Amino acid sequence: MDALQPNATPRWEWRIFGADLAALESRLGSPTSLPRRSDETYLLNALTPHSAKIRDEALEAKRLLRVDDGLELWEPAFRAPFPMTAERLCAAAAALALPLRHLDRTAYDEAHFLAEIVAPCPALRAVAVRKSRLRFSFRGCAAEFVRMQIGPAPMESVALESEDERRLAEALAALDADPRLNVNFPKGVERAAALAI
Repeated sequence: MDALQPNATPRWEWRIFGADLAALESRLGSPTSLPRRSDETYLLNALTPHSAKIRDEALEAKRLLRVDDGLELWEPAFRAPFPMTAERLCAAAAALALPLRHLDRTAYDEAHFLAEIVAPCPALRAVAVRKSRLRFSFRGCAAEFVRMQIGPAPMESVALESEDERRLAEALAALDADPRLNVNFPKGVERAAALAI
């Protein structure tokens, strides 16, 4: 699929990271999916709070629109597969509110994008993340439990999300989870990567 997603519905999200979140996972009930494993590259962004990653040979970007009592409203803003035209890369940079230097190629595969666009940019840092995810449905919200590896550091994460902020708040109350402890994925990856150094 090759698509920009400027009109995708924003979703409220909450996430927590830890070394062992099995107790929290057990409260989510039975998974609605088999484990899905993926190798992803997160592009940590020092200039803006927005999120970008490479997964399944495509670049994806989300914009942080709002924070309310710890909960965060995120909007999918861009998705396009590699190889990607220079025009598409400019659209991705705009979605992330990042300046983009002169592009020397008319199209970029993933390797050239990481070497020639990401590596020279002081605002971006590429971090490899290996994930195994289980999906759940909890109190009308989508939920997931993730086991991940960032360098030598194993970590777990639990997340809930919904288009309805009130529904998400009610689900977190039922889960006995504090909305103010929310740590989005880019921040969690950044902290884990710092520990792995």
